[in-house]
Amino acid sequence: MGLDVVARFERVMAHAAKFQPDVYFFTGDFCAAMPEEREIFWLGNRLFELEVPYFVVPGNHDDRTMLRNAFELPGDGDEPILQRVTIKDRTFLLLDTRYAKVGDAQINWLREQLKDLGSANIIMHHPPLKVGKPFMDDNYSLDEAQKVLQVLQEHDAPVVVYCGHYHSSRTIIDGNVTVHICPPTSFFIKPDAAVFEQDELPPAYQQIVYVGTGKRTVTPFYLSESPSVPPQ
Repeated sequence: MGLDVVARFERVMAHAAKFQPDVYFFTGDFCAAMPEEREIFWLGNRLFELEVPYFVVPGNHDDRTMLRNAFELPGDGDEPILQRVTIKDRTFLLLDTRYAKVGDAQINWLREQLKDLGSANIIMHHPPLKVGKPFMDDNYSLDEAQKVLQVLQEHDAPVVVYCGHYHSSRTIIDGNVTVHICPPTSFFIKPDAAVFEQDELPPAYQQIVYVGTGKRTVTPFYLSESPSVPPQ
């Protein structure tokens, strides 16, 4: 699409590193169309250089076996990649929507994991609801979104979902569930278009800052060609 996606990715990583984050989450689609092993292993080697924890979830353009081999992820072969991780006493549940589905086994895992949590944090590729972006909602939404959303809304505490997939940025609140869609490092899709239209925007990412137990800020950063410096 006329983009140097590696250069865009590196600009994001350099900008994010200035904040000295506790963890990085990568929400999938590490390849543009079909999964490519060389691209996945390039990314694995690149992220190995990070000095803090990082976690990946599969996107619909990824291959679970390739991700397992590159990142030493749990499970075997094409099984869903499910993880529960704790960073500074805050727990994150990582779901797998590789095939735009979750399945009963993953739904049961999610329901069981939520039992001992208060406020919950979910990392996944697809958002668990439609978000008012016609092209993606009509063609590439999560097949079983209602199943996932029902489990999250049954949880007796706030749930925050961080995801990607839509190639644009938006926040949606539905009951106790807040969904933050992260903007991409690669190409953007015009959010209000009914057919695919590329949006000419600089690479971007999302920063999450937690303060105490009940407050968080979620800030999307869009990086211009000139280096950006975090606010002091």
